[in-house]
Amino acid sequence: MNYFYIVMFLSMWTMGVVLLVFNRKSNFWISLTLMTGGMASFAFSIHLTIVPFLLPRGWLTPTFSSFLYQLSVVAMTVYFYLFPFTACMGALWLGAVRTTKKKALISILLFIPAVLVGGHHLLKEPWASFDISHFRSWAGFYIVLSLVFYGIAFKREKEFYTRKNKKRVGVIFTLGTLFAFVTDFVGFRSLTMGEWSFELKSNGTWKYNVVVVLGLVAVIIFYLVKNGFMGIKLRIEREKRDLSMRALTMGVSILNHSIKNEIQKINYLTEKTEGYIHTGQTNKSLQSIEQIHSVTAHLLDMVGRIKDKADDIVLSETQVGVKDIFTAVLEPMQPLLESRSVRVAVMQEEDGELVCDTMHLKETLSNLVQNAVDAMDPEGGTLTLRTVSAKRYYIIEVTDNGCGIPKEQLGKIFEPFYTTKKNAYNHGLGLPYCVSVMRKHGGRLTLVNAETGRGTTVILHFPIQRFKISSELSVYTPSMPMSRSVNRF
Repeated sequence: MNYFYIVMFLSMWTMGVVLLVFNRKSNFWISLTLMTGGMASFAFSIHLTIVPFLLPRGWLTPTFSSFLYQLSVVAMTVYFYLFPFTACMGALWLGAVRTTKKKALISILLFIPAVLVGGHHLLKEPWASFDISHFRSWAGFYIVLSLVFYGIAFKREKEFYTRKNKKRVGVIFTLGTLFAFVTDFVGFRSLTMGEWSFELKSNGTWKYNVVVVLGLVAVIIFYLVKNGFMGIKLRIEREKRDLSMRALTMGVSILNHSIKNEIQKINYLTEKTEGYIHTGQTNKSLQSIEQIHSVTAHLLDMVGRIKDKADDIVLSETQVGVKDIFTAVLEPMQPLLESRSVRVAVMQEEDGELVCDTMHLKETLSNLVQNAVDAMDPEGGTLTLRTVSAKRYYIIEVTDNGCGIPKEQLGKIFEPFYTTKKNAYNHGLGLPYCVSVMRKHGGRLTLVNAETGRGTTVILHFPIQRFKISSELSVYTPSMPMSRSVNRF
């Protein structure tokens, strides 16, 4: 049975910390009530459980023994002289008085008697001996006042759910403080704590504190799970709701960002197809139409898997040729590259296949190529896709000779919704999405040589286990005509 006293103070202190962590401003005094209320069971635990456990094992040195003894006396002093006051404050700050200034003033005034009574004990009475009759009346005054404050707080509250919450708090803490007052402040006549024994004169009802306190803790936990308590569940649900809204907003923005890129490709391809038709180049127009089909298929695949991009990316892995991925990314973008006068060089030290999510990797590379193109000067530039097989990683590099990235922006470009592009179609989600894709593949994305005016290299690091060698080096260097550029990222 003595072990239950450990459970008592641990459960009360845990509840106090939980309430304090979730809403320190509103729950401060309620948390303090639980913490000070657990001091008595903590003191009894030292005498009845902890010391009897340590003593026969020879772990209780004289210094440690003296420390534990003094600690138990301090805990009992805090309980007798501060618990009634904190219980009263918990009721006051629940809403009995509306303005903070009035609450603070009343708190200071009510703290004075607790200080005087406690100070009298420390100065005039034996340190480890408590005559309950000396402070019983003041304890009763605080407990009665707490009941009044709870009643006022409940009566003043008009909002339905807050009123229900205050009713639960009032009932639980009223029962708890009333029972503690009856058993410990009325039931006790005197307590003298020795090392290691104590002399307690009481009616014995304090032994039932275990059942009542643990029962009240169980009720609090029940309300936490079912209906919420002291705003905790409300806050958790609000945070979940906010997180869901942020995920939804980000998902819609990412989809918008990706759709914008794909529609841009379709516009370029449509213009090219129209030109081919007018000039009678049937074969080239058919090729452009096939490219449009490829873009729309990718777009539909991406829309079908929007949850993966809005919430958590889930990979659907296959083994695909790296050259095929580059072709799938570059061919739909060829009209854009031509219009921007961008030369493209693809250099593979070793051709092979990569175990990856094809859709997400294509989208990642499309984002990086689009960023690189946007960084080019109006006179055009060079975009290089290069692969390297290293000891630990298979690397894909995307390098441009564009405007680069200012140093002051390097720490921000991976943040969601951060963008330097001055138009309504960019949401700053391209790079954060690319980083997420690489992390899901067990790799990482890094930037090198990202200096203003010197271009940028983005490196995708894949675990080497994902790459399977199949053939030899290849180089792909198509030339494209000119166009103007906009800011990167």
